[in-house]
Amino acid sequence: MIPPYATNTSEWEEWQQEYRFGVLLIFPPEPVLTQVNMLRAVYDPRSHATCDAHISLTIPLPRPMREVLWNELLQLTADIPPFSIQYGPLRDYLPHPGVCLTIEPQAMLGDLVHLLESASVFAGARPRRYPFSAHMTIAEFISADQTVRLIDELAEVAPRGSFLCGGLAYVVPNAQFRFAERRELSFGRNR
Repeated sequence: MIPPYATNTSEWEEWQQEYRFGVLLIFPPEPVLTQVNMLRAVYDPRSHATCDAHISLTIPLPRPMREVLWNELLQLTADIPPFSIQYGPLRDYLPHPGVCLTIEPQAMLGDLVHLLESASVFAGARPRRYPFSAHMTIAEFISADQTVRLIDELAEVAPRGSFLCGGLAYVVPNAQFRFAERRELSFGRNR
């Protein structure tokens, strides 16, 4: 069963409204999660307050998740084996300011996003504003000058490595716009 969604979204900003029914993303395992969360808490406390470190995948769901829709996602991903994700080094998104960790394999993650967004739960969704580009944000809502300085400052301490991605998280915001995992979609179920 999918738990209920926030009903009082009157305090949300306009752009937040489209996230009411959640998104699919990847949470890195420990210790990567804590390492990136520590950086986010210092350099972007606003974003850190809304969601733990993650790799965003899908556009927001335009409708509530129902069991039949969840089951379709399970079927679409049943043959996907767990796979390795490489993170780091740091990168920017100039001209859009911000600092994030580079994520690979981009092509494989892009194919996964295309597969996920072909599911019925995304039918009629608002189109993606920018082409998909997997990344793990450390700081957004900063200036271009801050972006350049932060990349220099964190170059030697930002985490780099790889982890095994065993699945996805379906996350939904509460009334205070803090995302929490509602369901886990595990890979390799048919293997």
